Amino acid sequence: MPRSSAYSDDDWKNIKSHVPPVYDKNAYNLIYDHHSHTYFSDGVLTIKQNVEWHITMGFNALTITDHNNMRHLEKVDKVKEEYIKKGILITSGIEWTTKRIHLNFLGVSKWDTRISYKPKDEKITAAINKVHDQGGIVVCNHIPWSIKEAKYENHPTRETLVEWGIDYIEIVNDDCQPENVFDQESYDFCMAHKGEIGMLTGTDMHKPDGLLSGGVHGWTLLNLKEFTEEALLEELRKKRTKILYSEKTYFDLGIHK
Repeated sequence: MPRSSAYSDDDWKNIKSHVPPVYDKNAYNLIYDHHSHTYFSDGVLTIKQNVEWHITMGFNALTITDHNNMRHLEKVDKVKEEYIKKGILITSGIEWTTKRIHLNFLGVSKWDTRISYKPKDEKITAAINKVHDQGGIVVCNHIPWSIKEAKYENHPTRETLVEWGIDYIEIVNDDCQPENVFDQESYDFCMAHKGEIGMLTGTDMHKPDGLLSGGVHGWTLLNLKEFTEEALLEELRKKRTKILYSEKTYFDLGIHK
C-alpha cells in the first residue's frame, strides 16, 4: 500500500499535546474523533502516524474510517494494545461513501456488501439496519460539505435521517471550507430532537497539512466507566456526548514541516 515518505512515526513525538478549550477532565475522560483516514483509502498517514497526530491535537480516542473498505483492520489490531497502555483508545469503522450521502459506521467488524454509487433510499436504510444489527453506530457526515461543496443531489433531509434511525449528525467537520465547518442548522436540529439524534465532531483528516478549514476546531467528549471499545459504543448509544468547538484553529504540522 503506497504512502507518503514525507511523514514518519516520530513527526509529533516531541510536541506538547493540545488541551481542548474549556475541557473539564473531571467530568469527561474521553476526547474523541469518530472520523479520519489513512493510506488504506485517500489519506496519507499510516495508522500509527494517524494516532500520533491525534494525540498532538488533543484526542485520546479515535476511530479509523477509511472510505468504503476496512483493510486497515489488521494494522489497527497490531497497535491497539500498544496505545491502550498509554491511555489512547483506537477503534475501527468505515465511511460508507456515495454520491448521495456519506455515513460513518462505528463498531462494525467487517463490511462485505457492495456500496452503490448513487444508492436509493432502500439501499441506504438496508445499510443502516445492517450496522444496527451488528450493534454499531451510524453517523451522517458533513451535510454542508455534501450539499454546498460536493453538490450532491437528493441528499436526505435531517427529518429523513431521524426516520431512518441514524444515530448522529456530524456538526463539526474540519475538512470543509471554513464557512461550512460548524453546521449550525444541524446543531439546532439535534437540539430540537434531543434523545432522538446526537451530535459528534470529526476531523475528517486525510492529510495533516491539508485540512480545508486550516486545522482542528472540534472535539467530542464522553465519560466512560471503562476504557474499552464496548464502553465507548454503549455511551454513544445513549447519545450523551458533549461538543467542544473553537473558532480559533489548532494546527501543528510536526517536525516534517
